[in-house]
Amino acid sequence: MDIFGIQEHDDKHDETERALRRIVEQVAQLSIDLGVTRTELRRLALDVGTLAGETVQSADVDPSVVALNESLKAARVRLAAAQEAADAEWAAKEAELSAALDDVRAQLNG
Repeated sequence: MDIFGIQEHDDKHDETERALRRIVEQVAQLSIDLGVTRTELRRLALDVGTLAGETVQSADVDPSVVALNESLKAARVRLAAAQEAADAEWAAKEAELSAALDDVRAQLNG
């Protein structure tokens, strides 16, 4: 018989301790994963030659990546042109709206 609630307190303490252990284990695993990831990134950087100051030659890159890069450049140019056209159209619509609002104000005031 647990008159003073000691058993309940011990159970809560044990549950909290288990949760804390799980968190500590997860943090430790994340630290290990981070170390592995950093090591792999360093190895990849050395493979590419970026740490030695070398650059990647286009002959060393997969042709599909080169084609994708060229397609992206063309898409960026088209996107910039579309953005300029949209900005110009927006300015024209804004001017029309402003003129229409001025007409409504004039009609309401006069």
